[in-house]
Amino acid sequence: MVRSRDRRRFERAAARALRPSRRSAAVWAASAATILARLSRRVWSWPVVGVAALLAVAVSATMIYALRSSTEPRKTDVAQELKPVAVTEPAPDERRLSEARQAHLRQLRPVLRADAEKLSEIARRIRGGGRVTDVRKDRSDNAVELRSLFVSDRALSGDLQNHYQEYAKAKERLRRNVSEQEDEFQKAALLVMTNLSLPPGAEHRRQEVAWSFLEKCLDKGPGMALIDTTTVAEDQRAAFEAFTAFLPDAEVGAYCASLKKRAAGISATAEKLSTEALVLAERTTLPGECKYTKPD
Repeated sequence: MVRSRDRRRFERAAARALRPSRRSAAVWAASAATILARLSRRVWSWPVVGVAALLAVAVSATMIYALRSSTEPRKTDVAQELKPVAVTEPAPDERRLSEARQAHLRQLRPVLRADAEKLSEIARRIRGGGRVTDVRKDRSDNAVELRSLFVSDRALSGDLQNHYQEYAKAKERLRRNVSEQEDEFQKAALLVMTNLSLPPGAEHRRQEVAWSFLEKCLDKGPGMALIDTTTVAEDQRAAFEAFTAFLPDAEVGAYCASLKKRAAGISATAEKLSTEALVLAERTTLPGECKYTKPD
């Protein structure tokens, strides 16, 4: 017969077997095996019920150990997870290419900023007078000034097309439009001068009258302001009278309409490109290739 004392020991052992332990699964299994070995000597003569209970405890211990083994990460897995990822350093040639590209980007930034200022100046001038250069200056001087407004750096301005192709193309189209505006303004002024009627004493004012008419025609000013004809020189009085009496024909009117339309387009495009140049100057990467992006 199983004694009460032995039964209580067996129940406590079974309870401990089913209770989670903080010790490792291997130590726990060894302890459980020792307890079961001791109890087996005492309960050898127990009936079948006692043997079945012992088997149940053993099976439970085996299942708990297997469950812990499957859920706890292995040390080798943890070591692999904690292993630092190696960072691949760029090859020397790649590093030199990157450095050359960044150095060239630093060269182009001031060129783009200068472009932005000049493009804004073009827009301001065309809004003020319908043309970019000064109508009172010599045409050759105006041609030199016009080139300078589109070339911020002799060495690098031409290189912009290698890296900012769309911007460079748009700026070239604008340059052609400005040049066409200058030429058409001269043609219109010549046509007006040809049709003006002036006395010989005011002949030297013929060009002035034509420019004044175009200023008014393009809505860029009043042309010749009203004056007191009793207190001015005879030639000035005659010029003012020719200005007020001039009636443009259809050809002159067509020139005026064309000049007004192109001037509005030049102003809008120049402002847009000025803003775009500033945006490009702030970029941190340089697209395209050129001789400056290749290391020595």
